[in-house]
Amino acid sequence: MKKTRIAVLTGLVVAIGLLFASGVYAWCNGGYGPCYGTSANLEAVKNFQKDTLGLRDELVTKRIELRDEYNKPVQDANRIGELRKEIVDLQTEIHAAADKYGVTVGGYGMGRGMMAGPRGRGMMTGYPCPMQGW
Repeated sequence: MKKTRIAVLTGLVVAIGLLFASGVYAWCNGGYGPCYGTSANLEAVKNFQKDTLGLRDELVTKRIELRDEYNKPVQDANRIGELRKEIVDLQTEIHAAADKYGVTVGGYGMGRGMMAGPRGRGMMTGYPCPMQGW
C-alpha cells in the first residue's frame, strides 16, 4: 500500500514538473510570453508605421485581389503572376523601410521577424507586437 502511494505521488510530482517546465519553455523560448521577440524603439515603430501606411494598404488590397483571382472559376494565370510580383515588390519595400528604422517585420506571409511568429503563424494569432493591426 505504501509503495503504491509513493509511486502515485512520484508520478504526480513528475507530471506536475513536466507541465511546469513545458509552460516555462513556451513562455520564454517559443511562445508568446514576455521573452518573445525583440524590443523595439517606440518612435521607430511609429515612424515606420507612418511611412509605410500606403504600402501596407496597397499590400492588403493586392492580397485581396489575388485571393479573388484564385476564387474565379477560370483563373487568369498572367494576372495572378502580376499580382504575386507586385506583392513581393511591396513586401521588399516594407522590409527596406523596416531595415531603415531598425524594426523587425513579418506577417502577411512575409516570413521573418516577430510578426510572423516563431512558427510562421502570421498575423491573426494574438501575439504582442507594437505593429499589430497592419
